[in-house]
Amino acid sequence: MGGVIGRAAWEFTRREIVHPEIEGAENFAIAKTHLKAGGSILLYLKDPTKKITVPLAASAVETELAPLDRLGLFVSRRQVDWRQGNHLPNIAQHLLLETFWGQYPGVTMIRVVQEKDRGKYPDWAKYNPEAYARAKAFLKTPGNIFVVTPEGERHPEGFGEAQIGFAALLRSTRDIALAMPIAIPEGTSRVIAGTPFSYKQAVEDHKLNPGMDITKRMMARLARMHPLEERGVYAQAALDFVMP
Repeated sequence: MGGVIGRAAWEFTRREIVHPEIEGAENFAIAKTHLKAGGSILLYLKDPTKKITVPLAASAVETELAPLDRLGLFVSRRQVDWRQGNHLPNIAQHLLLETFWGQYPGVTMIRVVQEKDRGKYPDWAKYNPEAYARAKAFLKTPGNIFVVTPEGERHPEGFGEAQIGFAALLRSTRDIALAMPIAIPEGTSRVIAGTPFSYKQAVEDHKLNPGMDITKRMMARLARMHPLEERGVYAQAALDFVMP
């Protein structure tokens, strides 16, 4: 019964509520061709501050790339743990993320311990590497799409500093994965696809941008797709970055 209700709820949401305005369709087409050829895609975007961002991104993926049972992403261990924090919101998060999105439409959820929650989970130093290994295995599977929000938590004032793990994830799957930034500017239904690129291309970006490490260069690609007021700590990097 849960699967039937979930399917009906998602279909209603997708048809009646969520209407993404796709920009960069040619980049989605490149990514889709890569998937069909046996590759995988690492999508990365700003950590959403609005709940509508998640279904907008999911609808765009389903329409432009692949069924959602080929999609995986990290979720906060605390937010879906009813034993932590305010129980009712955590139960609601668990039902929404793991029961609804996990069972239908089949999105793979990989729990991670956020830095701010390490005190709640003494096993984080063992737990997170195991989560990373699962994400790596998922992304190394042909046809799969893994979504990362590199900041690790919400920054309503604009981009915050990215964690280095997402560049490492691309490096460890460089034989199969392309990265592609996705922007959904605040208060809009625009889903903007950036140019897909390989890890080798990300490394070669250094020749044109010698003052930036690889994480900053990857984030600059994403930040420049957002309005100036949303670029946060990457405002200058977005202006300075030279596209290959």
